Amino acid sequence: MQFSIGRNIIRPLIVPVVGFVVAAIAIITIGEVLLSLYDHYFESELRRRELWFGTLLALGVLGVGTAIVMRPSDPKKPGLLDREVVIGSTPIFEGNDVAPVDVSLRSGARGTVADISEGYRLFARSGEFATAIGQVPGSTEGGRTFRGYIYAEGARGQAKQLWIPVEAVLDVYPDTRSAFLAIMGDEAEAFGWEMPPLSFDRARIVHEGPKTL
Repeated sequence: MQFSIGRNIIRPLIVPVVGFVVAAIAIITIGEVLLSLYDHYFESELRRRELWFGTLLALGVLGVGTAIVMRPSDPKKPGLLDREVVIGSTPIFEGNDVAPVDVSLRSGARGTVADISEGYRLFARSGEFATAIGQVPGSTEGGRTFRGYIYAEGARGQAKQLWIPVEAVLDVYPDTRSAFLAIMGDEAEAFGWEMPPLSFDRARIVHEGPKTL
């Protein structure tokens, strides 16, 4: 996707500022109207004009929103909520489509996790995920025991360092130096793969001093 000052810089700055200003004007206006309708000497809750105004305003907003959402859709003439682009002319995800994994990478005899070494390309279902650097021994994390980890460098916006449990490996093809993971491709942070295992965490290593009698 080509870089555009209007799309990548100006519009992301203007849209939230305009939204803030519009929201502030609406809040201040409604507040002023409610204050002007308030009567300190009301005799009954049913005669409080500001409560009636607030109730009718809320019902009006809900009614308009319901009418917009529930209206019949016309495929030939999509409404505002049906459009792919609301502000601007270029869809937000244009140019971000992930190319499908080349089927030729799944060729040759299948290997095992032990075959994965430096330079192996790791693929998730959404595309290339990382490049293997090596393997480190397993450990027990949160009550679960892992046989080992693939130390890798993330691709396509993933973290520079990943520790991927070997249990996540679905297929290995030594001929193409490719391995496929049983994940969609955006779960690295959710799985905690961006953090080293506790047994390999440098911050937890304790250097013992000389023992004294």
